[in-house]
Amino acid sequence: MFKIFYSNSDTTMYESLPDMNTGLDEVLEIGKRFNTSGSYLLRSRSLLKFDMTEISSSLSKYSVSVNNCKFMLQLFATDVKNLASDVTVDCLMAAQPWTNGTGYLTDVLVTDGASWAKPHASWSLDSEVGEYWISGSQNIQLTGSAIAVSGSGAGGSWLSGSLTQQSYNTTTRTTDINLNVTNAVKYWVSGSNGYIVPNNGFLLKFNDAYEADSSVAGYIRYFSRETNTIYVPKLLMYWDNSTYTTGSLAAVDTESFIAYTNVKPAYKDTEVTKIRIYSRDKYPQKSPTNLFPQQVVKRLPATTYYTVLDAATDEVIIPYDDIYTKVSCDSTSNFILIDFNGFMPERNYRLEFKIVNGVEEQYITDQIYFKVIR
Repeated sequence: MFKIFYSNSDTTMYESLPDMNTGLDEVLEIGKRFNTSGSYLLRSRSLLKFDMTEISSSLSKYSVSVNNCKFMLQLFATDVKNLASDVTVDCLMAAQPWTNGTGYLTDVLVTDGASWAKPHASWSLDSEVGEYWISGSQNIQLTGSAIAVSGSGAGGSWLSGSLTQQSYNTTTRTTDINLNVTNAVKYWVSGSNGYIVPNNGFLLKFNDAYEADSSVAGYIRYFSRETNTIYVPKLLMYWDNSTYTTGSLAAVDTESFIAYTNVKPAYKDTEVTKIRIYSRDKYPQKSPTNLFPQQVVKRLPATTYYTVLDAATDEVIIPYDDIYTKVSCDSTSNFILIDFNGFMPERNYRLEFKIVNGVEEQYITDQIYFKVIR
């Protein structure tokens, strides 16, 4: 099963505009650009944050432990320029609180939120307090944990240390991000060695080697939470609550079968529903007592999975996963559970299914559409 969460704050920090906040821009940027004279490269990094109380509420609602979940960060690229083929983006756990702000990347200077120079939020860590980004020379340790703070005094700060495993890398060029950030969410929800790690979100930047290389420039822009598209930054929570109890259901003949569902035309964006998948042999045997074929519901294999796509764009909302998108079964039929909280309302979606049999993969791509409404 899965649950979708959207970022509640995000902004880009520009070295070229060290005091400017861009918290309401429709894009996030990671990159390096030349200064106005073309003689020096100036960096850009992005911050984004998700509400952990929403995640904790979902864990409680479904009686699932954070340790049994997988969390995937998704960002969607809108513009890519001059990137090397082997550039790596680091996704780090931000170390300090920061303010989103109300600025744009315009000629009007707005300084009410995080910028390259400072987070615009006071902080207190270990024995240190301040209002600027932490410098590595301050040597701050989070109390009760082997987690240190790294930074240079500008452009953000992030957690490091033997316990955090906080750096998630993706080699990219075109390039959407679909990144496993499970360890970071676990630290924010359940802490480390009895110490609750503050949720200050993620800091996204090019890796140190690429940032330091004066011979290369380029940037990636991603849609931010202010975008007027469907490509808002997302955090997907997956967990396995599938069951496979066949009862008296016989296995369907996967060489020749028909599948249909009880999908409704529309669902409220607050619904959690069970969608049943009925299958039967395409050419059933006739009944011994009459001339009509027996319409017997049968079951799909245990290695059947589902995906959810946006019907208009074919964008994959929930990809196939051999652990977390398994189709369940009970004595009535196969089924899946879907939580529509987090689906973009007033949009149409469609379901597809995949049956895996050894190296063979068979797809059910019938027109299974539904709409999510407010």
